[in-house]
Amino acid sequence: MISKFQNPVPPYPGWVRRVYRVSRPVRNEDIAAFLGNEELYVRDTVAGQVNIIHKYGLVELHCLVGEPHIEVWFNPDSGAYSSEYLDALLATRFN
Repeated sequence: MISKFQNPVPPYPGWVRRVYRVSRPVRNEDIAAFLGNEELYVRDTVAGQVNIIHKYGLVELHCLVGEPHIEVWFNPDSGAYSSEYLDALLATRFN
């Protein structure tokens, strides 16, 4: 897999990165749904505009509109809770 998420930088020291393939390309509506009450951060990269959504200190989603992959950062010290939360969050949009 050739990832468009180049030069990964963790949001916090020690956080772990995973790239998830989703069932269809990410749309603006997905980003809006994931965002909820959080503030959207945007980073311009060579691959395009990366939308960064930080969810309650558990996970951070990096999404490129039109890409079928989402880069996810999480705190490994939070145990299975981060993984369960991420699975539920992705299932709301990509089932």
